[in-house]
Amino acid sequence: MKKVIKVSMANVVSAILAGGKSTRIGRDKATLVLDSEPLIRRVYDVAQDVFDHIIVVSSDHAIFPGMSMPIIKDVVSVRSPLAGIVSALIHTGADYVFALACDMPFLSGEAIKYMLNNIAGEDIIIPKTEKGYEPLHAIYNRSCISYMLTLIERGRYKVRDIFPYLSVKAVEGSPLFFCNGVSVFTNINTKEEFERALATSRG
Repeated sequence: MKKVIKVSMANVVSAILAGGKSTRIGRDKATLVLDSEPLIRRVYDVAQDVFDHIIVVSSDHAIFPGMSMPIIKDVVSVRSPLAGIVSALIHTGADYVFALACDMPFLSGEAIKYMLNNIAGEDIIIPKTEKGYEPLHAIYNRSCISYMLTLIERGRYKVRDIFPYLSVKAVEGSPLFFCNGVSVFTNINTKEEFERALATSRG
């Protein structure tokens, strides 16, 4: 029988990853303004409606005005989502971390809750679409820590590189993965993607 957890339980912490290089767009993605608010604020507001505990992982920011949550630094010098996720797991001590990218303007609380309700003891619970896995809208257990650190030490920084060593549950095909016809996994890496997000947001 599938184990269903409540999203407010203290053993799940949301970690917003905001320490990327943003080389392709040439600006700090976390503070890009979309509809009068920074991208990270949009992510934070959605997460706040679901989680009791939220942290931000970033070695580049000391504060985000108007947002009350701890900001922790990466535990390793490598700039990669894998480093951000393992930093969150180590810092929080929570059983699970729900990792979210700071540049997802169309997040849905319902999609996050749906993912949480899919926890049934696996090491990783991750959405999968026709484009592949979505590691920055996924749930990671503390059991991942040693494998993540080992891979980072070996110079391997892709989240999927740890999949062969752990139990992975791929969550597919939910209509909740779309909000008003737009994928909740949409993120911003280029100026063109930002312009499309602006147009979509304004309807």
